Amino acid sequence: VYWEMTQACGLACKHCRAEAMPTANPLELSTEQSKRFLQQLVGFGNPLPHLILTGGDPLRRKDIYDLIDYANGLGLEVSVTPSATPELTNDAITKLKEHGIQSLGLSLDGSCAEKHDAIRAVPGTFEHTMEAARHCGRLGLPIQVNTLVAEETADDLPAIYELLRTEFPVMRWSLFMLISVGRGKALNEVSPQRGEQIMRWVFDLSQHSPFMVKTTEAPSYRRIAIEKMRSSG
Repeated sequence: VYWEMTQACGLACKHCRAEAMPTANPLELSTEQSKRFLQQLVGFGNPLPHLILTGGDPLRRKDIYDLIDYANGLGLEVSVTPSATPELTNDAITKLKEHGIQSLGLSLDGSCAEKHDAIRAVPGTFEHTMEAARHCGRLGLPIQVNTLVAEETADDLPAIYELLRTEFPVMRWSLFMLISVGRGKALNEVSPQRGEQIMRWVFDLSQHSPFMVKTTEAPSYRRIAIEKMRSSG
């Protein structure tokens, strides 16, 4: 279960589906409402869902640690996908781990500061992401890295992979195919032909990558994977 628990965020990413803003939406769930929501998740029964706290930036919620503790108390496993802002300090990551999160999600849309920060629209985001990933490595906290696949990022994907493979331990690399909603309309989806090419590359990569590689918003990847597996079998 991905819970966009706030729209508040210090970034202005060009593809933000949640249309995040500098301050919280006045209709954001209160702490007590949030706890009642978490109680509803237990109703799914066993196995209980894995809860991903996202936004906006979940670190903008003053009750973030209280809600993590409450979710854990209900038996829910919790992961967090924060924004790479000055609020994502090493101390904050350490505190998240101390409160029992299972993993941290980080976004990386370029292999260098120039390319990544151009998508995130705030200078310094690349280095914040790199330091957060390095600190997770020091703590032994698993990380998932999310990467946007759009015309603006497609040619850089192999370089991003090499960065992940060589710089720090990654549990999973998830490639998000751009869907032009929200602010995402400012970017360009890859063509069907380019998308097919990328997904075939992803499948081949997944066969030998030191970490899991998956796609999001790419239902046709299943067809490609089946075709590849049948042809190799």
